[in-house]
Amino acid sequence: MLDVKGLLVKGGMGGNGAVSFLHEKFRPNGGPDGGDGGVGGNVVVVAQRERATLSHLLRMREILAEDGGNGSGHDRTGKKGKSRSIVVPVGTVVWSVSADGEKVMLGDLVTRGAKVVVARGGDSGRGNHRFVTSINQEPLLAEAGEMGEERAIVLEVKLLADVGIVGAPNAGKSTLLGAVTRAKPKVASYPFTTIEPVLGVAEHRGRQMLLLDVPGLIEGAHEGRGLGLEFLRHVERVQALVQMVDGSEEDVAGEYRRIRAELEAYPGGLMGKPTLVVLNKVDIPEVRAELDEKTAALAEASGEKPMVISGASGEGLDRLLDALLGFVPELSADGAEDEELPDEEPDEPTVRAKRERVTIEMDGEIFVVHCRQAERFAPTVSFGNWRSKMQFHGELERLGVITALGKAGVTEGATVRIAGRELEWE
Repeated sequence: MLDVKGLLVKGGMGGNGAVSFLHEKFRPNGGPDGGDGGVGGNVVVVAQRERATLSHLLRMREILAEDGGNGSGHDRTGKKGKSRSIVVPVGTVVWSVSADGEKVMLGDLVTRGAKVVVARGGDSGRGNHRFVTSINQEPLLAEAGEMGEERAIVLEVKLLADVGIVGAPNAGKSTLLGAVTRAKPKVASYPFTTIEPVLGVAEHRGRQMLLLDVPGLIEGAHEGRGLGLEFLRHVERVQALVQMVDGSEEDVAGEYRRIRAELEAYPGGLMGKPTLVVLNKVDIPEVRAELDEKTAALAEASGEKPMVISGASGEGLDRLLDALLGFVPELSADGAEDEELPDEEPDEPTVRAKRERVTIEMDGEIFVVHCRQAERFAPTVSFGNWRSKMQFHGELERLGVITALGKAGVTEGATVRIAGRELEWE
């Protein structure tokens, strides 16, 4: 998994202006006609949902835009250098890094099509026809093109979710996620079962919210111990946190404080987010027998009465989802959020992304999906990559494909075809 990548980027050099004079049959001593050079190309970072990770940049170290062409006679302007685009996942933060390691944010690309110029091309040189004056009718000077910008950048992907679920290893986060969403995280009775963040879409009371299961935190996670530091960045964008406490732990207050200390120590502003404290595994008889004592201890440690649930049996999950809905923005009437896209060019009108029409037809026993945007995504999906699958699933949810397939009668194990790719429905 590659979600942080450093690159050297360089804008193209501007083309040189030309020194030239008009020489025609009947105008042997014509005036200057040296054309301007072309401007150098830019290096631009663009966010697209078709990308799930930065793995396509794995072997790249530097990205150079094209130089501008030189000007020539007859006032011909040099060719403009081609810009280079670096395509990244939506949710990528772009940093400029100085020689001493200081980082400055250049852009936070949280919408599809958002872009930031990370290295501008050099200005073009002016040809000698630009320097004619009343006292100098035959200028012999032109300008050289300027160098393009050069800088080191770091691309950092931060997943976009509504709610982050954090807690110690084996606290039951994956069980909860699997119970309230269609996600199927690996679940077992030992720590560190989850070794990558897992996203799932929960549908509750006619609304949707995206939940993120962050790998288990251990003491010292903010300093790089375990998996916590690598993945805590992904909860920086969430609207709210669920801090899960394992009810089978003898000292539930101590477990709460250890995880809380890691969240406080992490420099990503996590403590400013609304947090629901949740006591899990109340389906276990031993936990049920000591429920009053553990609830009281956790309330004293956290300063609020914890919610009591069981991810395994489903107890208390509706109340938890009700509470979380209060932190999630409302969707538009058609179930999709209107996303404002940046202009391709400054003078072009803004375009809005809308939910597209979805139809399902049967080819024998195969469910065939017709949805233009989904069909455009499908060829790019790497189904061996969890993030690629996650983002594709999220897009199918938002486009209404999941709902349409459900209405069409799709069942587990059925074959679904999208843009020629056949998938086993899970």
